[in-house]
Formats: sequence, structure tokens, C-alpha cells
Amino acid sequence: MSSPFSRRRETILVPSEEAGERLDLFLTRTLDGVSRKTVKRALDGGQVFVNGRAERRASLVLCGGDQIQVSFEGRAPSLPPVLSELYRDAHLLAVNKPAGLPCHATGDGGANALDLVAARLHEESGDAAPPILLHRLDVDTTGVLLFALDPGANRALARQFAEREVSKVYLALVAGSPPESFSVANQLKLGRRGRIQAVTSGGQTAETSFATLARGDGFALVEARPRTGRTHQIRVHLSDAGFPLLGDLLYGGPSTLKVQGEILLAGRHLLHARTLSLRRPDGAPLTLSAPLPDDFLPFCRTLSPPVLL
Repeated sequence: MSSPFSRRRETILVPSEEAGERLDLFLTRTLDGVSRKTVKRALDGGQVFVNGRAERRASLVLCGGDQIQVSFEGRAPSLPPVLSELYRDAHLLAVNKPAGLPCHATGDGGANALDLVAARLHEESGDAAPPILLHRLDVDTTGVLLFALDPGANRALARQFAEREVSKVYLALVAGSPPESFSVANQLKLGRRGRIQAVTSGGQTAETSFATLARGDGFALVEARPRTGRTHQIRVHLSDAGFPLLGDLLYGGPSTLKVQGEILLAGRHLLHARTLSLRRPDGAPLTLSAPLPDDFLPFCRTLSPPVLL
């Protein structure tokens, strides 16, 4: 039986009238249905960030304008996340994965894309074969997620992924002013606290090329084309190049930006799997696209000229 709990994320801007309040008391009062014990557990677990920095002190005195991001276990919504279908034929199914949804089960009993797709197929046809996840996206990355619907399609597409014949295009909102184009090629290895780090040896080769599509006030919209598919690859490469993803607290990205006099919040790392281009099992070319998520739009509207892809 699945658990009624899932990972809940909140982004809060401290109002000026709350200046001088303790961090733990402010969170307990502000977050609906969250106990002080839950807040303490989030603090101890490094899941509370104040102005982009991990904060473990419950007694921290807040200032007006401080920006807080917190992640903790909370009641899941009564309805499962919506997976809109982008493409389906007899062999393949593509969905638009929302932010906050894991691709597969994580052990906490929460919803995940693979189980949701399997449930949908079972509801439509009780004898449907279980879907096969062909690639992965980070929990907070949105966009195109592809499944095989039979073993033959799985073999054909797995071969294309392994031989780097699948073209992937991501859109990223990044801090700073990146050059018109740049690329990063290095080796990546798992470090401490879930961070991936670049190493000179002993890691996995990782390559990504980037192109800047539009610029804003202190940020830019960048297209990323990964040649390899390592964990956190685009996030690490952008951070190491000096242009971290907006909202990517793990790799130093800011969660707030003052744009045209308005403070815009990035409640997660703003990375979107825009397109996948591949060959269907019968050899026909296929390009799958996912529309921009809503949390991209406030930033994109301020680009010059505005970009609404």
C-alpha cells in the first residue's frame, strides 16, 4: 500500500513585519499543518535554505526580505500528479513530467512517473505489459519522459541511447551573462551529500554544449545539448562554468532575482527537457516536445525581447 506522505517543498519570502523572528518559530507558524518537530527534522537534515545557504540553526534571527526554501515530509495531495501525454503509438509513450515527481519509486511510497503510467495502462487494458522507463530526469526537472511499451521497443531505443543517437535538448534559466556559445567536457563523480563533482580521473566522461538564446536582467535562457547522460550533468556543468541554474541550491544557484524592480522566485532548479529526437523501432524519425512549465514564464516574459516558447 502506498504511503499518504510525500516530499513537500515550500518557498517563502519573509515580510518586513516578521523581522527579528526565530527561524523555527516563523516556519512553524507560517507552514500550514507543519509541527515544530517537523521543522527541526528539516533543519537537522540540511533541508532548510535561507538566502541560498543551508541553515541548521533553529534560533537564526530572520530579516525582512529573507528568502527561505524548505523541503520536508508532508501530506500528499489527494489527487496524484497529472502526467499529460505527449505521444503514444503501439510501442512508445511520452509524457510531460512535472516538477517534484520522481521518475521511478524512491522507497518512500510516494507517487512516481513509472507507477502512474503503469496504472494508466492497466486501467485502459488490464493485460497491458508493464511500461519500461528508457531514461531519467531529476525529480525537479520537467519535460519529455519516454517509456517503451514492449521488449522490442525497449531494445531498439536502449541501443539508441547507449550509442548516443538520441538528441536531447534542454532549456535552462541561469544566473549571470553566459557567452553566446560554450561547452564543457570533463569527468564527473559522486561526492558528499549527493553532490556531483568534477574530477581529473576516476569519474565518468561528461560532455555538454550550450547556446545562449536570450538575456535578461542578471540571468539568461540557455539551450543545453548533452552528449552524455550523467547524473546532474547539466546542473554541474553550468555551475562549474559560472552560470548556475536559477533555484539550484545544491550547486549554488540563486532562488530569487530582482528583475525590473520585482522579486522573482525560483522554487526549484529551472531546467526543462524540451525535446527528444530519435528513431521509432520501425526506423522512422520522431521528435517529441514538451511545452514550457508555468514557473519559467515570469522569467521569460522579462527577457528582451520576451520569449514564450
